[in-house]
Amino acid sequence: MIARWLIVGFVIWLAITGAFRFAGETFFNSGPGGVTWLFLILPLVLFALTYVALIVFKVDPNDRSEAASVFAVPGLLIGIYQINSFGVMYPNLEAALANEFAALMFACYAAVIVAGILSSHLRTAPDGA
Repeated sequence: MIARWLIVGFVIWLAITGAFRFAGETFFNSGPGGVTWLFLILPLVLFALTYVALIVFKVDPNDRSEAASVFAVPGLLIGIYQINSFGVMYPNLEAALANEFAALMFACYAAVIVAGILSSHLRTAPDGA
């Protein structure tokens, strides 16, 4: 289970990194609403994506917290390099956005972990209840 969720986490990290690298300037800018909208939307999207993935892959409710935590690990670890090398990784983004990017990244990974915790506590009601 751990290897599967590490791979899923890496694939999601790669997709998001690619989006910021090749099209980030269109939606992640310092102008009005750019950063604010991403802070409102992206953590919710990752929360929902994680919750749906845990349900679709039929992860046992007792294992969902662990699965979501493992899901977040690749992005957290590689994110250290991203933050440290923001100008190299994202030459299309303003250098002044590095702090906001770091905060957004960690907000998204917190949402992933919270999704796992919440979904592990939600149980379906037994028949007849």
